[in-house]
Amino acid sequence: MLRHTSEVSGFVLQRIDGHPLPTCEAGAHIDVYLPGDLVRSYSLCGDPARSHEAYEIAVKREDRGRGGSRAVHSWVREGEILRIGAPRNLFPLAPQAPHHLLLGGGIGMTPMVAMAHALHARGEPFTLAVFARSAAYLPLKNVLDTAPWRDRVQTHFDDAPVRTSPASLVAAAPAGSHAYYCGPEGFMQHVREACQHWPAERVHFEYFNAPPKSEAASAAAPATAGFEVVLARSQKRLTVGPEQNIAHVLQSAGVRVDTVCEQGICGSCITPYLDGTPDHQDFCLTEDERATHIAICCSRSRTPTLTLDL
Repeated sequence: MLRHTSEVSGFVLQRIDGHPLPTCEAGAHIDVYLPGDLVRSYSLCGDPARSHEAYEIAVKREDRGRGGSRAVHSWVREGEILRIGAPRNLFPLAPQAPHHLLLGGGIGMTPMVAMAHALHARGEPFTLAVFARSAAYLPLKNVLDTAPWRDRVQTHFDDAPVRTSPASLVAAAPAGSHAYYCGPEGFMQHVREACQHWPAERVHFEYFNAPPKSEAASAAAPATAGFEVVLARSQKRLTVGPEQNIAHVLQSAGVRVDTVCEQGICGSCITPYLDGTPDHQDFCLTEDERATHIAICCSRSRTPTLTLDL
C-alpha cells in the first residue's frame, strides 16, 4: 500500500500462488470484491507490459460515495487476500492516431497513466494533461516525475495564478488527434462540450458515475411501461415492471447476472440480445455494440418483448 495523497492510496495486487496474472491493455479495469457484499471497479494504472506480474490501482476515499472506497481504505492492508475479477476494457486506445490527447481530472488520471505507458512503448505521440486542485492533491506524482515519458506530462492546478482549461488543450490539439478523458462530472462535462464538434470515433471517455440527467431531459422522457424479457435458451418469460430493472428481475428468478456499478458504466452486466428494441441508458457501449448488446442493469425495452441470448 502506497499513500499518494491524503485522499488517494495505491495498491499492488499479485497472485498468492505466484503464477502470472492475465495480461491486459491500457484502459482496462478490474472488479474488487469487498466486505459487505460490495463490488467496485477500479482502473489499472500500471504499465500494461508488466500486468502479468501485478495489477496496480489507486483509490480515492470518497466519504460521500457508495461505500466502496471507504471499505478499501479501512480494510485493505499489505498481505490482505482480495478476490478480484478478470480485467475488462471498455476504454481502449485507438489502434492508430497522429496524436493522442490524454485528459485526466483528479483520480481520473489513473487509466491515462496506463495509456501513457502503452503509447510510449508503441512510439506514438501523446500528451498527458492532468488536472488537480493543487500539487498536494496530485495522485501518482512519483510516477509522473520519474516515468520515461515525463516530458509528455502537463500538470494543471486549480490554485495556480493562471489556470489552463481542458477546452484550450482540445482546441490546440494537432489535426486528427484522438481525445481520451476521465474524471469527476464537472470535468467530464467541460471536456464533453469542448469535443462536441469532433468526430465521435476520435473521442473516448470513461465515467466514474452516470452523469445526472438534466431537468429538461427528465421532463421530456416518457414513462417507461413494463415489458417481458424472454430468455432464448430456456424460453423462460419474465415480466419487468415499470420500476424494476432487467438485472434484478433475472437475479430474483435465479439467473446469475453480474452487476457492479448498476449505473451502466462498468460493463459487468453487458448481455447480447436477439430480438426487440432496447431503450439503451448506459454510458459504456458504443453505437455499434448497442446493435447487439444491452446493459441490463439500467436499460429497458421500447418493445413489449425483449429476447436475451441467455
